[in-house]
Amino acid sequence: MAVRRVGTARRNAGKDAQELLVESTLLAAGLTKVDAREIATLNRAPGAGEFCRESMLGSRKADLIVRLWDHRIMPIECKVSNSALNSIKRVNNDAAVKAETWIKDFGTRNIVPAAVLSGVYQVRHLADAQRRGLALFWAHDLQALVAWIESAR
Repeated sequence: MAVRRVGTARRNAGKDAQELLVESTLLAAGLTKVDAREIATLNRAPGAGEFCRESMLGSRKADLIVRLWDHRIMPIECKVSNSALNSIKRVNNDAAVKAETWIKDFGTRNIVPAAVLSGVYQVRHLADAQRRGLALFWAHDLQALVAWIESAR
């Protein structure tokens, strides 16, 4: 039981740090942070070039929600995995399931689900998540995320 608790504590600390890193990266890239809110329809999302922290998007919570410059919405999940086995839960059973739900609820033209990852992942699980509509970015290279957001201008 102690091993599980330590693993959970490490993941939570890593996830919290990762969320703060993504937030600071978005701010440094010129995006504006706005208040968290419940987003039941696209009109309730932040404005173009804005983002909010943990909020409900439809029926699922996202760690961050960015309104891209072209007005699409990019919910971002921050995931930390300590093992290849654990990666199934983090990316496939959580982030990819959310991506499918958001795409179903809001449509492929309106939503660009993404995950920022750090840790250990099996390539086949990452490929499966991408096939299910999840864009993947690595926490050690957030400039790739910034460049992608800028490409939506």
